Amino acid sequence: MQQAKLEVQPRNAFGKQSARAIRRAGDVPAVVYGRKEGTVPLQINERLLKQFLRTYGENVIINMEVTEGKSEPVIIKEIQRDTVEKRILLHADFLRISLDEPVTSSVPIVIVGTPAGAQEGGVLEFPLRYLTLNCLPALMPNEITIDVTNLNIGDIIYVQDIEIDDEIEVIDEAQRIIVSVSQPRVIVEEVVEVEEGEEGEEGEERDGDDAAEDEAEERTEPEVISRRRRNEDDEE
Repeated sequence: MQQAKLEVQPRNAFGKQSARAIRRAGDVPAVVYGRKEGTVPLQINERLLKQFLRTYGENVIINMEVTEGKSEPVIIKEIQRDTVEKRILLHADFLRISLDEPVTSSVPIVIVGTPAGAQEGGVLEFPLRYLTLNCLPALMPNEITIDVTNLNIGDIIYVQDIEIDDEIEVIDEAQRIIVSVSQPRVIVEEVVEVEEGEEGEEGEERDGDDAAEDEAEERTEPEVISRRRRNEDDEE
């Protein structure tokens, strides 16, 4: 794990109103805690913190001067970001560590290459993007790199397939899938075909109904005429 320095300032105000005021001033509220010592509230210039994260990432040992003249090793425990605007940093938590004691950290997994199965329409799936490791801080890798170039359709890389130093303990289950190349997804649409004869038969049935109605009208009309004739005969 890399080591770096990060400039921080102590803060005396607490609460949501204070945190909002700190953010409006261009800083990020933060705390450092751990190793049976008290929690110390801090604030960090947001621009400097963003630059630090771009340079080192979140998996780094920070030599932080929490109190004047005393530097101690810490790691980033959590960076809280705005749920909508991810670039906005809301809060930072730092954890005190000892370089002689193991720590548990989430290490990002980076995949390189294009799977051979992708040329046949295979779909690359990447469900596990962080690996949880436990080891001495100096042995903690900054990232885990996986080459997927030789993966064909149906190939899977599990946690147990990762080659890692014996001094590093992997916390994740061995059978968890990190990356795979699955069969291409094909959407089949059901098409209903209508035979030519069906529509014709329906048309013939409608024509028959119309003919029956016409015939009924023809039968009705003479009856009306005959009633009129009977009335005329009675009058005569």
